[in-house]
Amino acid sequence: MNHLLNQFSLNVDLAVEARDLVRGTANREIQGVEEKVEKMEQIKITTITIKDDQGAQSMGRPIGTYVTIESPPLKINDPYVKEEIIQAMSKSMPALLNNALQPKDLVLLVGLGNWRATADSLGPKFIEYSPITRHYHQYAPEALVEGMRPTCGIAPGVLGITGLETFEVIKGLVEKIKPAILVVVDALAAQNVDRIGTTIQMGNTGIQPGGGIGNARHALTQQELGVPVIAIGCPTIVNAAVIANQAIQKFCSSTGSTFNDVTATNSIKETLSFFGGSLTVTPKEIDDIIENSSRIIALGVASSLFPGISQEQLVLYAN
Repeated sequence: MNHLLNQFSLNVDLAVEARDLVRGTANREIQGVEEKVEKMEQIKITTITIKDDQGAQSMGRPIGTYVTIESPPLKINDPYVKEEIIQAMSKSMPALLNNALQPKDLVLLVGLGNWRATADSLGPKFIEYSPITRHYHQYAPEALVEGMRPTCGIAPGVLGITGLETFEVIKGLVEKIKPAILVVVDALAAQNVDRIGTTIQMGNTGIQPGGGIGNARHALTQQELGVPVIAIGCPTIVNAAVIANQAIQKFCSSTGSTFNDVTATNSIKETLSFFGGSLTVTPKEIDDIIENSSRIIALGVASSLFPGISQEQLVLYAN
C-alpha cells in the first residue's frame, strides 16, 4: 500500500489508516503514539494521541489528538446510531480543546468544499444545518434560549469558483471578528472503500484543504491563524487506484497467487493513464451520505457548543 500511495501521490487523511500503514502486518506499537479504543452499542471510538516528534514523523501528521468514530450503519440514517455519534462528538470536543472554551466565547464554524460537487459538499451542508446565533446576540437577544453562545458560520467555497484562497478568507475573518476557536468541517479521502460514509474523524491539529485529492492549499492551523482549530471530516471519496489494488489483492488471496506490489501498481497506472494517472470515485448513494453525515456532524458540534440545550431547540437556529 505504501508503494501505491507514493506512486499516485495519495494523502492519508485518516489517522487510523496512517496508524495501520505504520504498523503493517506486525501490528507493532508506534513509539510516541498512544491509542485508546472505546466501544459503545453501535459505534467504535478510537483516540490516537501523537505525543512527540518521533510519533509525528512515524505517523506523518502533527502532534495532537485524533478521535475516529466508526459505525457502518452511519450511512443509513439509523436514529440510535445518530444519537450515539452525537453523544461521542459532544464528549470529545471539550477534550480536544482541553476544556479551554468559555460559555460566552465566539465560535467560527467553517464548511470547506465545493457546494456544486456532491461528494465535496459536506462542509457547506454542515453550515446549513448548524445553529448560527451571533446576530441574535447583537440584534435580538430576547430570541435566544438562555445559555446559547455566539456562533457564526461561513462556507468560503473553493478557489475555482471564488478566485479566493480559503486561507485568505478565513484569516481575514479571524482578524476581524476574533473568534475563540474554529471548527472546520471538510470531506475526506479514504484509503479503504469500507470507510466511505461510515467514519467521522475529529482532531485538534487543523486541516489542509484539498490534501485528500493531492491539491493541498494553505493549512488552517492554530500556528497560522492564531486560534485553536478543530478539524472534523467524513470520507466521501476513494481513489480508483486504491480500489483496484484492493481487488487485485483479494483476487490473489482467493486464488493462491502471489501478490506483487510493484507489478500491481504498474498495471493500475497503465489502466488509469487515460485519466492522467488519477481517478477519484464516490458511491451512487453519496447524496444520502452527505445529507445524513452533515446533519449528524452539525448536531454533534452544536451539542458540545450548547450544552444543556435540546436538539429540537438547536435545529430552530439552523440556516
